[in-house]
Amino acid sequence: MMRIAIRALAVALLFALLYAAAALTPAAAAQSDELLKPEQLDALVAPIALYPDTLLAEVLMASTYPLEVVEAERWVQANKNLSGADLKAAVDKQSWDDSVKSLAATPSVLEMMSNKLDWTQDLGNAVLAQQADVMDAIQRLRSKAQANNKLSSNQQQTVSTQDQGGKQVIVIQPTQADTVYVPYYDPSVVYGSWPYPAYPPYYFGAPGYIAAGVIATGIAFGAGYALGRWASGGYRWGGGVNWGSNNIAINRPVNINNIGNNWTHNPAHRQGVRYANANVAQKFGAGRNGVGGGAQGRLDFRGRGGNQVLQPGGGNLGGNRPNLGGGAGAGGGNRPSLGGSAGAGGGNRPSAGAGNRPSAGNRANLGSRGGGGGGRPGGNALGNISSGRVANLDAGRGRASLGGGGGGLRGGGGARMGGGGGRGGGGGRRSDIRLKHEIVLLGRLDDGIGLYRFAYNGSEKLYVGLMAQEVQAVRPDAVMSGSDGYLRVFYNRLGLKFETYQEWLTSGARVPVTLAH
Repeated sequence: MMRIAIRALAVALLFALLYAAAALTPAAAAQSDELLKPEQLDALVAPIALYPDTLLAEVLMASTYPLEVVEAERWVQANKNLSGADLKAAVDKQSWDDSVKSLAATPSVLEMMSNKLDWTQDLGNAVLAQQADVMDAIQRLRSKAQANNKLSSNQQQTVSTQDQGGKQVIVIQPTQADTVYVPYYDPSVVYGSWPYPAYPPYYFGAPGYIAAGVIATGIAFGAGYALGRWASGGYRWGGGVNWGSNNIAINRPVNINNIGNNWTHNPAHRQGVRYANANVAQKFGAGRNGVGGGAQGRLDFRGRGGNQVLQPGGGNLGGNRPNLGGGAGAGGGNRPSLGGSAGAGGGNRPSAGAGNRPSAGNRANLGSRGGGGGGRPGGNALGNISSGRVANLDAGRGRASLGGGGGGLRGGGGARMGGGGGRGGGGGRRSDIRLKHEIVLLGRLDDGIGLYRFAYNGSEKLYVGLMAQEVQAVRPDAVMSGSDGYLRVFYNRLGLKFETYQEWLTSGARVPVTLAH
């Protein structure tokens, strides 16, 4: 009798647990469907808001296909011998979405999106879940740049204010229809004072051949990309943005009244990457698990060579990625300063919501240039991509090992920079903006000098410090040029401490008010 009673009690408890789990499901789903706030969207689109509309449209569309972006960038790197008609003919044979193919004509943009995969993924998720809000954020930033006298017409672009759909919008078009120039700029410079300290704008720096002094004063442009044969038909540089209706246009002319001209996401090119929003997943036939439908929509999606790309059950690319939107979920990568609680594991850029991110980030599996505990590995990008097709494509590119850990080929705290900037070559810390990447503004001192989070070229270890070019304009006595030609800053003369990002977080994450004199 005792055994029967115990068994009956166990069954009753089991049903009670199942009922409780079912009752919690709607709340969990609601949490995963949380949308980004305007300030979060502003931070997200800051690096591309000043792109010409034709290029911007391609980036927005392609961001919804992050796996194909990675594949295309690796392919372009492996086929640098192709150009012009030969390149386009070879790209036409690939199976990627047309928006991804189009970016082969602007390889620097494609490379940026592939290297900043966590950002690309977040942008694509925002475009799919709240496209109109993304468009509004871009217009807000364009207005700020224009009011700050940093956005105007020149040889590379034509900037105009137009009335579309009953509202004033800022349109940016290439000055030469068949040539596109990629603008490079520091958001803290072009947009002026950033009003959201909890959500600092993304900033990806500029190629080394662009003078840092130009970036410090406004917008710089790289060499123009001649579109030529790319500028005809379909998404191949034939569209733009219908700002009046907040739609992406896929053909010229960009006609606000032509509904058939509006872009629609194609889930077949999602290639199994989870949708971050349940409503988006349902819209594109992905089902409850948020995985793309169709033949490519399996959790264990396999590449053409049979290598596993998405691990079953891994990743949390969907509802449990609180990078910019809240929600719990492990394995998200370390992003401590967007206003949420800092995750356990080093951290780069905290969650924008309240979610914990208790992992050092699994993006090392993608060949993540740094490994485990803090190198901005991103939010478990592409659902914990592991040792398959995409990871293998990083081989031979000088990146870190696929297994996380500490160093890899480029990890380990600035191997080429003497470990955190070094003090060689005449004293001071190497603080030249040309030596840094992954730059994020954390705040500004009273005299306008910014405090930044950054990594040195050749490393993903994060530090907190100053940009020598900014310091030189205010305190030239604290800056010197080293024997290598790069600027150094004497932090002790300024009363500041040069420290790692983790040390800065541990000490209270404070932005100093003034410099010592």
